[in-house]
Amino acid sequence: MRGFLSEFFLLHRDADLNWPRWKKAVYSVYRPLLLLCAGICMGLALLVLAIGPYPKDVLLEYITHWETAVFNTVPVVLLALVFYGMTGRTWVSFFLSGVLFLGLSLGNYYKIQFRSDPVYFEDLLNLREASNMAGAGHYSLFVDKKILIVVFCLVLGTALLWLLAPGKSGNRALRLFITAAAAAVSVCLGPVYLDKNIYDGVKNYVTLNRWNPSENYISHGFLYPFFHSISDFIETPPDGYSPDSAQAILNQYTDEDIPSDRRINIIAVMREAYADFSQYGVEGLDTDAYQLYHQLEAESYTGDLVTNIFGGGTIDTERCFLTGNYKLKNFRTNTNSYLWYLRSQGYTVEGSHPYYQWFYNRQNVNGYLGFERYRFYEDDYEHLTNAGLPEDSVLYPEVYKDFTRSKASGRPYFSFVLNVQSHGPYNTNSYSGSIKYLTGAYSDACKNAMNNYMSAITDSDAELLKFIGQLRTDPSPVVLVTFGDHLPWMGDSAVFYDEMGINIDPATEDGFFTHYCTRYLIWANDAAKEILGHDMTGEGPRISPCYLMGLVFEQLGWKGPAYTQVLRGLMEVFPVVTTTGYFVADGTLTGIIPESRQKLYQNFQFIQQYWRTNWQYAALADNRT
Repeated sequence: MRGFLSEFFLLHRDADLNWPRWKKAVYSVYRPLLLLCAGICMGLALLVLAIGPYPKDVLLEYITHWETAVFNTVPVVLLALVFYGMTGRTWVSFFLSGVLFLGLSLGNYYKIQFRSDPVYFEDLLNLREASNMAGAGHYSLFVDKKILIVVFCLVLGTALLWLLAPGKSGNRALRLFITAAAAAVSVCLGPVYLDKNIYDGVKNYVTLNRWNPSENYISHGFLYPFFHSISDFIETPPDGYSPDSAQAILNQYTDEDIPSDRRINIIAVMREAYADFSQYGVEGLDTDAYQLYHQLEAESYTGDLVTNIFGGGTIDTERCFLTGNYKLKNFRTNTNSYLWYLRSQGYTVEGSHPYYQWFYNRQNVNGYLGFERYRFYEDDYEHLTNAGLPEDSVLYPEVYKDFTRSKASGRPYFSFVLNVQSHGPYNTNSYSGSIKYLTGAYSDACKNAMNNYMSAITDSDAELLKFIGQLRTDPSPVVLVTFGDHLPWMGDSAVFYDEMGINIDPATEDGFFTHYCTRYLIWANDAAKEILGHDMTGEGPRISPCYLMGLVFEQLGWKGPAYTQVLRGLMEVFPVVTTTGYFVADGTLTGIIPESRQKLYQNFQFIQQYWRTNWQYAALADNRT
């Protein structure tokens, strides 16, 4: 027996073994079975990272819920077997599969820690953004005990396989069979991983909250919900959808031109991570810092904007606003938007974001959305400042220059501006400002982060008011709409919100609206008010970003395209529609559409699908620069 085992462990090619055929057959099966066991162990080890910052109780719940354990280990095993079929080496196959899924798991682990948000399949398209943000020092990567445990498992498993199953399998027929079988199982399991009913049926909510989108995701592990999220990435029409049925709904309305006497200029400013912390009752916070912003609110039409995101994901709010969609797909071709509509009405459509054009692929997507010209950091703002996150004091003067230049053309003007000065995360180690915005019995890290954040947005408020001062005296009618994209990062796992006593638990109604709400305001200069015949003030409805442009149109007295007119009616019933699974229907926050409103909600989904997939502005020349 000892001699037999020594042959297993010391010889390097089973083709060289002077064995009878039965021994070689046993050894051929022994290799993939050993790899199978190692793959299962690696898949279970990766669950250590899947729990993120949550207690080890969650890990135990993964194991006790066999479906969670199985759905998260199967991808690791199958990929290892595919690599084995290709290489014939167990340790190489295990290592390659382990490294790939460890990389994904680490990305998810860091993203949960930094943004309280897991990695979805669609995030793979933003890998460049994530790596550059980390490389630029915006987030500090770290190595902790959980990471070391999983890395140790990978190294140990690779070493043991190298010792216990050395060499390369020469049984090509068996390797081909293993590859084909693993591929076939993967194809068969694809629909299972995407099936929503199966996914929702895997319930692991002892420690985690099913109504918190991030916790619901984490309750399923990582690899299972990651692959399940492909179903959100794929363009899947709603049940019962047909283009004809959607067109029939839209045909009840007529696309309306903007009245010639109401072609007012619009400048939209989305402010990075802007939030009014004065409304949360934080003890020790100097709320006078918001004096300028509240001054602007007092002379504007204002309301709550319920976004889909928290602490990151800027493009979601940005593109929902520009397109009128409540959820986004990836834009790889021209797509209906309010920009195309405004261009069809003779508007100049452009904008500015003083950051890298590759970020969220804006250099391509902005063209698909209808921008004729868009200014970025490269070859533009990089020549105006040395700041890594260019200041609003540089941005707003350039926006006003563009507006002034455009007026000479005689065409009405639309600009979408996104600042970057207030981008997180915020320094937790020190604060050098003279004004202490947050004082009291908080950790130094919390106070430093909040003071640095408040300093940035206070400066941003001052620069915005200077810009509005220019628009105020401008003889041309102009309306400015501004809003925050999401709440700011405040410590890994949002720990500083907890310190400050701010309820952001989306399982509660108050926590949900705090978690996802920013503010919008619509302001008009005197020249615009004279045309409109009203002062553009008051409290507006609480709405999703997909409705905000339509609300601007309403304030301007524009009917807009048929799509906007349909949305305007739906907004009265469903003012909040999110990708988190929550809605406001007839004034009530709910996770389930009332039966009496299901047909109307179906219509909402139908026109969303139609508007997103049937571009109607092909007659416009693509002259973007």
